Amino acid sequence: MSLSRSAKIFYSAIELPTGIAFAAATKAGIAKVELRARSLADFIGEVEAEFGVRPAEYERPFKTLRKELAAYFSGEPVSFTQRLDVKGTPFQRRVWAELMKVPYGNVRSYKWLAAMAGNPNAARAVGNALGSNRIPILIPCHRVVESSGGLGGFGGGLDLKVKLLELEGVLLARPAQ
Repeated sequence: MSLSRSAKIFYSAIELPTGIAFAAATKAGIAKVELRARSLADFIGEVEAEFGVRPAEYERPFKTLRKELAAYFSGEPVSFTQRLDVKGTPFQRRVWAELMKVPYGNVRSYKWLAAMAGNPNAARAVGNALGSNRIPILIPCHRVVESSGGLGGFGGGLDLKVKLLELEGVLLARPAQ
């Protein structure tokens, strides 16, 4: 589904312990969360480029998201209740749907996620799907690691991925010193 020129998209800044995040929502649900935007102007420009509509500032669509993110960052295992407005290929949507089933405090491998999404040989494609995830934390791509135990990637940066996993109580292997 793409938005028509008359469609509305809204944005808000959300203060998190990791810094200011920005979120965008359509009437269908949360459409984008940017954990590490360079600036509000950059975020607004990205949203306009991606959705074809300049977003308007409006707090209401983000009221529940703020509460749930506050609970999440205080260490509570949160099951996010926000409706999501996701855009992606059928494979990406399968990957994200399976990923949302991974419980708080757990990790899975790219290979495992590929198998769950119906293509056990598509671990690299899973990585690409995760890289296209516009809604991190709610679609918890930080919970995917390499089969070897390595962190893999994360759009918000590996330092943030480590913080999110540690917040969830995931014990990460540390290199010997």
